[in-house]
Amino acid sequence: MKKLSILILILVALILSGCQSEALTADSVTWLSEEPVLFMDDFTNQTGGWKTQEDRISFAGYTEQGFRLWVDVPNFLIWSVPGLNFKDARIYSNAQKIAGPDDNLFGVICRYQDRQNYYAFMISSDGYYGIYRRQAGIISRMGLTQMGFSEAIRRGDQANEILAVCQGDQLALFVNDTKLLQVTDDTFTHGDVGLIAGNLTKPGTDILFNYFIVLKP
Repeated sequence: MKKLSILILILVALILSGCQSEALTADSVTWLSEEPVLFMDDFTNQTGGWKTQEDRISFAGYTEQGFRLWVDVPNFLIWSVPGLNFKDARIYSNAQKIAGPDDNLFGVICRYQDRQNYYAFMISSDGYYGIYRRQAGIISRMGLTQMGFSEAIRRGDQANEILAVCQGDQLALFVNDTKLLQVTDDTFTHGDVGLIAGNLTKPGTDILFNYFIVLKP
């Protein structure tokens, strides 16, 4: 029994430390929980493990209202991850522009390997959307030759509910309960989850995320 307890503690420690071993993804260890919620954070306590940073051109960190991503450089992305590891997940977040241009980018990340390799599901405050793969540092749009446009995306400083589904080789983006895009890709099979925001040609994108929930698909 003592050996079993030690083994369980080791497995939990590996999972919570963000170990990228596919065999130890949190959603595949069934004895952890039968509940659908894999991870949940409303950012009221600064204990979620999110990566933070602050300098003269960017900010990623907690505020009284939620988790904020700000970047003041054109054609630049900033993100944060909590150090987890999942194969399949549904990722929910509520995001709102608090400053900067409507011609921006913001959303959620799944299967994050490192800063050069991940999937990103992003929308803009002027109604556009896309699913992106960053592989070896090269970003490519998936399923569309250019960003799509949808009336389902609330414009300006209105909040949007974003859902990304990563299940097997199927990746899908929903916004405000509307399915906008689904693509097939098997480049990344597991990894961290997270938040992302950035600028296109105009600097100053400032996004507030009110909550972050990861569910079993």
